[in-house]
Amino acid sequence: MKMKTTLSTLTLLYGTLFLAPKLLAQVTIEERGGKIIANVSGRPVIQYHAETENPPPGVESVYARSGFIHPVYSPSGKVLTDAFPIGHVHQHAVFSAWTRATFNHEVVDFWNQHKNLGTAEHKNVIGLTKNAFEVALQQISLKTGPAIDEHWRVSIQDSDDPFIIDIEIEQSCATNNEIYLHPYHYGGFGFRGSPHWSPEDKTHYEGSMKVLTGDGIRDIKASNHTTPRWVAVYGKITGKSAGLVIMDHPANFRYPQPVRVHPKMPYFVFSPVVKGSFIIKPGLSYNARYRIATFDGEPDPIELERWYQDYLESEFDFRAEEDK
Repeated sequence: MKMKTTLSTLTLLYGTLFLAPKLLAQVTIEERGGKIIANVSGRPVIQYHAETENPPPGVESVYARSGFIHPVYSPSGKVLTDAFPIGHVHQHAVFSAWTRATFNHEVVDFWNQHKNLGTAEHKNVIGLTKNAFEVALQQISLKTGPAIDEHWRVSIQDSDDPFIIDIEIEQSCATNNEIYLHPYHYGGFGFRGSPHWSPEDKTHYEGSMKVLTGDGIRDIKASNHTTPRWVAVYGKITGKSAGLVIMDHPANFRYPQPVRVHPKMPYFVFSPVVKGSFIIKPGLSYNARYRIATFDGEPDPIELERWYQDYLESEFDFRAEEDK
């Protein structure tokens, strides 16, 4: 006897085996108004500042800056970063700068712009694809000129919760002179958090930034200068909690890199110079890569560790494809 096949029969027999695939989020990247803007499924994820942004009125022009990422958004649209924070205007959301260096026999500070020794800036857009962009930056001595050529590749994953941003950084000498990076307690790849987490910002403050590291540390003071695989920060923004995690990659120099987590301000930085000096020599480069994942609510350490393992596996798969 031949069985009559119907849609309902197929659904009954195979419904548990054939599940509809989850639709991938749609990533769009465009250059507009001096910024590179990345969206996922029509929602903003990040903006990269190619044109120089001036500080707020009444603040010295020395703090003008390009070559940083702001805002960084949570999936619900919370702004997690601050570009010109009250009290520490030189900390620019997601940015890269070394603090104590020697170049051309001069001491240079690319981080603290108010010292009038150095700064960092965007140079040019190298290219855009449907889910990534590449840009050139420089860290510059205000006495002797460009010191470090910097290349960023920023890619946005097709995920709508969490938002996932991968950043690859390559730094090399801008001249035939080496860059000596001194031991210091901060400097490198930095993050400045929401004004809602800053006690110095009386208008927006809702409570200090909270932290959770890959080593399970939740105390800000105890997390400083530790070497976790990842660091998550979060807190209240307009009444609801949101945050992000930044993940260190095993290929990075001095992995796991030390982190400077400030005890009172909402910022931290992956900083290999905490472990000692090193030199960027002509013809060689310093390379680093990080993954940022943004979320709403409070972080679950088990889930964050799973995200970190996903990061490692995705990098492995990428390298495997390259080898074919």
